[in-house]
Amino acid sequence: MGLLRGAAVAVAAGGTAEQVAKAEAILAEARRALFEMLAEKPADVQPADKEPADAEATVAESADTLPAE
Repeated sequence: MGLLRGAAVAVAAGGTAEQVAKAEAILAEARRALFEMLAEKPADVQPADKEPADAEATVAESADTLPAE
């Protein structure tokens, strides 16, 4: 998402008035679509920045499948 911010800053800093207006419309639509997606998210799905409660078990299980060094 940082790349999107960088692109928006670049357009704001060096774009024409027409490009800035188009970028604003694109960002407004993207923001609307993202909030719509969040509103439809099932309640049992973990947010991307949260680890599941059994993360230690998951790590232990994945360690069993790592190749030996």
